[in-house]
Amino acid sequence: MKSKGVWAVLLGVLLIPVSINGWAGTPGTQKWAFQTSGKVTSSPALGPDGTIYVGSYDHKVYAINPDGTQKWAFQTGDEVSSSPALGADGTIYIGSYDNKLYAINPDGTQKWDFLTANNPLGKIGSSPAIGADGTIYAGSQTNLYALNPDGALKWKFYYEQLCMDTGITSSPAIGKDGTIYAGVCFWNSLLAINPDGTKKWAFKAGGEVQSSPAIGLDGTIYVGSKDYKLYAVNPDGTHKWAFETSSSVYSSPSLGPDGTIYVASHNGWVYAINPDGAQKWAYKVSQTDNTVSSPAIGANGVVYVGGVWDTRLYAINPDGTKRWTFADLGWGSYSSPTIGPDGTIYLGLGNKLYAIYGDSPGLANSPWPMFRHDLKHTGRFASITKPSTYLFMHLLLD
Repeated sequence: MKSKGVWAVLLGVLLIPVSINGWAGTPGTQKWAFQTSGKVTSSPALGPDGTIYVGSYDHKVYAINPDGTQKWAFQTGDEVSSSPALGADGTIYIGSYDNKLYAINPDGTQKWDFLTANNPLGKIGSSPAIGADGTIYAGSQTNLYALNPDGALKWKFYYEQLCMDTGITSSPAIGKDGTIYAGVCFWNSLLAINPDGTKKWAFKAGGEVQSSPAIGLDGTIYVGSKDYKLYAVNPDGTHKWAFETSSSVYSSPSLGPDGTIYVASHNGWVYAINPDGAQKWAYKVSQTDNTVSSPAIGANGVVYVGGVWDTRLYAINPDGTKRWTFADLGWGSYSSPTIGPDGTIYLGLGNKLYAIYGDSPGLANSPWPMFRHDLKHTGRFASITKPSTYLFMHLLLD
């Protein structure tokens, strides 16, 4: 008992700077807001030094310091709804409606750009994923592209996406064996593509798949569809189960440490689903809202999700009850929240990126705790190798 107490004190000392920085404010209150000239539907990614990266409809990609001041702004040729992904060397990859995928150096200068097509179907509204070998995967409306780190084309896979709204098309996800998973609107399918660009399998859903896939510890792929369902698909492409929601599912699912799947339906319900496909609980964020924001799971099990029409960030307790809400007076959130290491919640609402005081000690250590998997938005499965600080503290103090 004595040794546990000593370790707890030492760990507490190590965590003091984090606690002071992240929890100095009341949970659910504003820390700061960064104003842009266009809607922020992009979801923010975080660099190792705390820099926040996000795109805006004002044709720019922003790097924002942890105190909310601008570090730099990178000009693109059109609106940016894509969310940035960060490479191992700090390169920022992001798509734009000008049919280009951009690689941006950490100082805000252009590294390279890749043009998908000279027609409207080349727009990149989805978010890129980064493979373990540095390959960048990005989807336009008609093709999935694999690019080498220098911007050279590795291969392209024609999948005839043809989504009407390029702002909410499916973003690719990468499995532990390198398989790339992507939703296809036109085919109403979830596609599995081998690392060499050949088709592995296609799972047929009952409606357009605009949700971005999440991948579980056992390789199960979870994805939503416009046919009012969340699907669980086995790694071989066979049907595992389908959970019936009350509306279309554009939101991408997130996974808790215990395997619970969290997802939002378009009419404002947030669902917690057991690994066997049975409902755990459902929470209505608003009587009038629609939701495309993907939940983010905190290390203490709190679920964070953004609303559209009622312009709020919701914090939901692990038992499905309301914890708190943060309200904005502008347009709502198509952005998905990111939980910083110190518990700060970052979310686009209207023309602003908000930093909001949270009450979770960082992101949950789970197979897929948030949109695009991790703070760098790699979109790539990674095994769990260590317990969260929150769980470690409780083990020491137990």
